[in-house]
Amino acid sequence: MDENVESIPLLNRCPECEQDINVSALGPFAKITCPHCASSVRVRTTMGQYQISQLLGEGGMSQVFKAVDVHLNREVALKILHQALSRDETLTSMFEREAKLTASILHPNVVKVYKVGNDQGYFFIAMELVETTSLEQLIASDGSLAEGKVLDIAHDVTSGLRAANEEGLIHRDIKPGNMLVTGDGTTKLVDFGLAVHQDGADESEDLWATPFYVPPEKLDGEPDTYLGDIYSLGATLYHALAGKPPFEANTNSMDELKLIKENPVDLKSDAPGVSKPTVKLVEKMMAYRPEDRHQSYLELLDEIEEVQRKVIGVDSHRRKSGNKKNPALVIAGLALLLIIIAGAAALFPKKETVPEEVLELGSGERVISRGENRNAELFLRGRKELAAGNLVAASDAFSKLEEKKDLPPLTDGWTHYFTGLIFLLEGREFESREHFAKVLQIDRSEAPEDEDETEVLVFLARSANNLASPLPVMGGGIGIDSDSVEAIALVAAGLKNWHLGEFESAFFFLDEYSKSNIPPEVDWLEGFQDQIVPYFFDFELLQKLPNPSRKSSEDFTEEKTALENALGKVRTRHALPKLIKERLQRIDSIASLVAEEQAKSQEMASNQVASEKGPEKPRRPKKDDGIGPKESEEIDSLKAFLTEQGSLIGTMRFALVAEKLSDVELETDFAKSMRDQLAQVFSSADDYRSVLATRLNSGEYEGTVRRKEGKPLDAAITAATSVIFTVDLGFGPNEVEVEKFAYDWLLEAGEEVLPELSDSTVSEWETLVCFALATGQTEAFQRLAPRLASQSAEFAERMKILRELR
Repeated sequence: MDENVESIPLLNRCPECEQDINVSALGPFAKITCPHCASSVRVRTTMGQYQISQLLGEGGMSQVFKAVDVHLNREVALKILHQALSRDETLTSMFEREAKLTASILHPNVVKVYKVGNDQGYFFIAMELVETTSLEQLIASDGSLAEGKVLDIAHDVTSGLRAANEEGLIHRDIKPGNMLVTGDGTTKLVDFGLAVHQDGADESEDLWATPFYVPPEKLDGEPDTYLGDIYSLGATLYHALAGKPPFEANTNSMDELKLIKENPVDLKSDAPGVSKPTVKLVEKMMAYRPEDRHQSYLELLDEIEEVQRKVIGVDSHRRKSGNKKNPALVIAGLALLLIIIAGAAALFPKKETVPEEVLELGSGERVISRGENRNAELFLRGRKELAAGNLVAASDAFSKLEEKKDLPPLTDGWTHYFTGLIFLLEGREFESREHFAKVLQIDRSEAPEDEDETEVLVFLARSANNLASPLPVMGGGIGIDSDSVEAIALVAAGLKNWHLGEFESAFFFLDEYSKSNIPPEVDWLEGFQDQIVPYFFDFELLQKLPNPSRKSSEDFTEEKTALENALGKVRTRHALPKLIKERLQRIDSIASLVAEEQAKSQEMASNQVASEKGPEKPRRPKKDDGIGPKESEEIDSLKAFLTEQGSLIGTMRFALVAEKLSDVELETDFAKSMRDQLAQVFSSADDYRSVLATRLNSGEYEGTVRRKEGKPLDAAITAATSVIFTVDLGFGPNEVEVEKFAYDWLLEAGEEVLPELSDSTVSEWETLVCFALATGQTEAFQRLAPRLASQSAEFAERMKILRELR
């Protein structure tokens, strides 16, 4: 370093008195008292093009600051080597080497490096700034971490190490302090300061790696390989699961440390709650002999995902970029990001080497605007209008593209997908299915060989498959990366479910989208934030809506006023207004029924009929007279109605079936009574899940569990709600949606956990029997119904009326 440069004093100006202060002997972001005005000020707050604002952390070699790149207006983490070390050519070479090594790895699980440089006698690295907590801090504050969280960390770090390995790099310092966990649960790997190329020599003679995590072969002086990083990662996972390191290593002796590491680890003893598959995974990673560990990162990723899949209801879909051969493409996540940046070059084949005229859209996007290449302009204009909520203009652009026969598969897929989304935004769910179905008809065999573009087509097909169905999108099957362009699927799923009357799940999907971290390359996705605001407003409104029933009251004046007022406030179309109108109609129906019952009661009283007999039941046709033509016709209409509700019944949406029964218009008293009794059956069936959950919570269920798909499993139900059961297969609790369980098992579980049938438990058993009837479990119903009828006259009368449906 030039000593003449060092001899020039470095001056900063006090912001209070504007006098110069000599800060040559002070470090970056130092806080001092101004010698002129005695104000407390920060000095040396700039480093190159970076304005420092906060100290984030400090180590033996460097400090890390939060700073802003004043050229790009981007926040960064600025790692600055201590000044004394900045004069050491060996260390500065290593410091610069770290930056170059890390910069060569483009992967979402490795912190990005933007720039390396020196200023004012300090070496620095500008890196990606992410709001994180190190795994070391998490362990220090929480002790042992949840198994699922540790497996996610294992997957992320392995993916990052694999990307480094594909660049020929070995990290050599894998430990909790070098793993940063973001707010959304993503783990990023940092500090490649000790990394070496697999074909290069390690010139350092010291044992740099932390003793807890150092692989045993390193103690024998063997060359570093990626198998050593796998060992260190296994030791880190052990620490996270057990809350303590795998060894007690209070020694500086290599020989003693080697003897300690020869003892097999026993994770089960230190973390008895961890599942056997996870124990096996970690212990294999920490095998003493390198040849006994996983022999590739792909093999390790496969086993991690297999362990995750063994947890019911958890299917790892996070592994995307780890499978790519070119990690330089990974940082884009999906091909669409590259497509957007490259503009029409990626979406549309060029027919002219040099276009006569181009349209500049900013951010590097260029769109051909003449001849057949006008397709690109149409596409980008349609997307822009769609994101802005200008649905008519967007529809006009995409309808013109849909008419074209020669679009590339990817462009064709997005065109149909966006068109379907327009219909959903307009509240026309039924019409949207046709366009999502067209996405499924695209011949992907004609797609470009680009692996990323193929992945986008796969995503579009997977999402469109859910959206083209008449059934609502189920949460467990959507499988998307919400922090990428795939977040569009959350918007579509939320809108679809809303218009199908599935308001709870719709809100879940839209809320997940609102919390997504949209990459800047697809910032057009942010436009849907404003368009879903009415759905959030209406969901809050829905929570306050009265839900009138015959049992709740006979005077619905307040409920009717509240519903009428709500109808004037609704901001979304179709589904919620329809629900409110149905509830208003139900009030009218209940009022009519009450009036009819009162009139009959008065008539019976005037004829001196015994009061204990109660209101006269609707007359059931005598067998010798036969059922009248009109009654027979209306019974058939009820049967047809039940047949049409197959999809709702198949997804256990019994309450919605009960509500829709009120829309079936009938004239005869007997058919009306049958309709009302049917509504009560489905309402009781809907209550069964809550009843079952309550009983499961009061005493642990353990035995065979059957799902709609897959083999029976021996498990325990450790907790339950009406929508989620917590299942333990012996390796940790897992949340499973109730609708995934087989109906006959849900019935068997209820028979096992419900108390004996008695006057006090009639209502609980009625929900079980109605559940059997609603789900078509005829044998169980015929076995249980007579027992319940003997305890409940009301249920017995209901069954007499419903018998005519057979």
